[in-house]
Amino acid sequence: MNQNDQDLISWFVEEMQFETIREAHEWVYSGAYNEIGNLFDGYKTKDSKLAYALLFELVRSNTIFGHRYDVHCDEEYLEKSIIYKVWITNKPYDCL
Repeated sequence: MNQNDQDLISWFVEEMQFETIREAHEWVYSGAYNEIGNLFDGYKTKDSKLAYALLFELVRSNTIFGHRYDVHCDEEYLEKSIIYKVWITNKPYDCL
């Protein structure tokens, strides 16, 4: 996916950061996981634990319930920080 395609994605930008993967997973599962594919197509965060937790849940969902969408991840380097990105494409209503 090129930059122009990523510009078309509706991103949620997360500001929270957590100490543990358990906290990050609880945060993602109670919010972002339910919003991806509904309110937003993608998620940006500086916390690698949040990106990992969301990526895990999206892939897990595709495994348990059958393929629902394609899941992607990448990182973007901005000045002195890394932005982790997780997004989906080919949602069922996109394929009709």
